[in-house]
Amino acid sequence: MRTYLSTFAGIAGAVLVALSPVAALADTSLGVYQTTDRKMDFGLTLCGSGKDLCVKLLAARGSADVPQTRPFIGKYAVDRATPAGKNVWKGAMTVQGYTANGTLTLNPGVNFVMHGCTMVVICNDFTLIPALK
Repeated sequence: MRTYLSTFAGIAGAVLVALSPVAALADTSLGVYQTTDRKMDFGLTLCGSGKDLCVKLLAARGSADVPQTRPFIGKYAVDRATPAGKNVWKGAMTVQGYTANGTLTLNPGVNFVMHGCTMVVICNDFTLIPALK
């Protein structure tokens, strides 16, 4: 009986050690944010160095679920933007095939704003709000 418990404890310990990197990765999520019309979901995570920002298009619904959007589902809109301050990153963002360089600002629980410019003169803000729970 003692050998059985000892073996079980050893296996349980090994499983916990094996799962610890997965738990660490799960902690990098900054949340799911949606377009203001709630038709597109984006997952925000810390990536790369653990301080970089990645933003992935997770889903599109209703009028946003069109052939032009579908190829971007599951792809990064922002891939490894670099830190530029507290909850601020700089990098390139791609939204529905258009790429802009700019600043990404997270106001946790309030909004996520991507301010970007293409060809230096065409600038725009793209605002996301926290997903409904």
